[in-house]
Amino acid sequence: MAFLAKLIGALCLYYLYTEYYRERQTADIFKFYDDSRALSAVFFSNTLDYFKIIIGYYEKEFFYDYFINMNHWDNSYESVITNESRVVIKLSSIFNIINNNVYAVNVLLFTLIGFIGNILILKAIDRIHPMKHFFYVFWSIMLFPSIFLWTSGILKEPIIFFGLGLLFYGIGNYYHTKKDLKKHILFILIGLIILLKTKLYIFCCIVPSVVLLSLCLFFKKKASIISLIALPIILVIISFLHFFESNYDIINIISLKQQDFTNLATYNRAGSYFELPTINNHFFNFITSLPLGFINGLFRPFPLDINKLIHFLPFIENILIYGALTYALYIKAKSQIQLHKNAVVLIFSAISFIILLYTLIGLTTPVIGAMVRYKIPATLFLIFIIYILFTHNEKTQKE
Repeated sequence: MAFLAKLIGALCLYYLYTEYYRERQTADIFKFYDDSRALSAVFFSNTLDYFKIIIGYYEKEFFYDYFINMNHWDNSYESVITNESRVVIKLSSIFNIINNNVYAVNVLLFTLIGFIGNILILKAIDRIHPMKHFFYVFWSIMLFPSIFLWTSGILKEPIIFFGLGLLFYGIGNYYHTKKDLKKHILFILIGLIILLKTKLYIFCCIVPSVVLLSLCLFFKKKASIISLIALPIILVIISFLHFFESNYDIINIISLKQQDFTNLATYNRAGSYFELPTINNHFFNFITSLPLGFINGLFRPFPLDINKLIHFLPFIENILIYGALTYALYIKAKSQIQLHKNAVVLIFSAISFIILLYTLIGLTTPVIGAMVRYKIPATLFLIFIIYILFTHNEKTQKE
């Protein structure tokens, strides 16, 4: 039943991109698929070259023989970071070979991947802190509009949710069973690799959260103390990489992402474009932009950002999410009942991820539609926080 609902979400996404965003070359649910067809054709013309491309072994002539036929294989700027679109293109090309380029089957398989990811995340949270109303949490996640829509197509989001699912299931299930450490470490590593290759900024934001979660669960450290020292450590690492001109200078990478997205939005005349504080690879600009970046990620779209009906839905989502969160915090304060220790750990871990992700998105994404989509992993964890606060009575939780 739940998977059927996800497939309905895929149909809604297809309708959205065929009725409102009709430029196929820039439509995310089509552009990766179209490139994947060019890649899967390589399998039939030169199977060895195809497998070299899949594993990441590129020869110089590949760029002229194969990649020239793809529009989204390369970034518009040079970077030490692999183009994240390639994971979707490669996976879709494998599905093409299996199903003979049938678009609907690819959609079904990507939707299934996202669905499994959702299930694994839910199971992991329940292993760490059993949810009193699991049924309601499950359907809230499955049917929450932005999650319902954007994890149901040939996109990066289903793969991201699958990576998050493996990562947290590895941690949560091992904490619950205390068995098969090697198997659970493998889940964690595969999840991290998927996130690293699919969305680097998700990887960078989730690693501190995972470290915090692991230290608190397995080494009995206090979440509040770790959270207080984590931010200065992260800023020191960012400063070190920037001032010593590392190839992995985070400020430079964010600056390039910002410029690239701004140029793309301007070129395509994005209707929901808004101005971002310019970083230009300057440390001071980066530091002073952080608060506004977080506000952008947390609260946009603002009422004045809404110029299309489709932008009204995420605005309503924000009202529902923050209204429910405010009410949950009020109930918690009024009850004066102490949170379960695992609930505290989960909340601090989720908050660290949400703050980092919202700030990065708010610094690099000047388009409302894209921002809403990129925020959904954080939205997922916000929903978990709300439910944990609502079911905070320690006496009702399983030890």
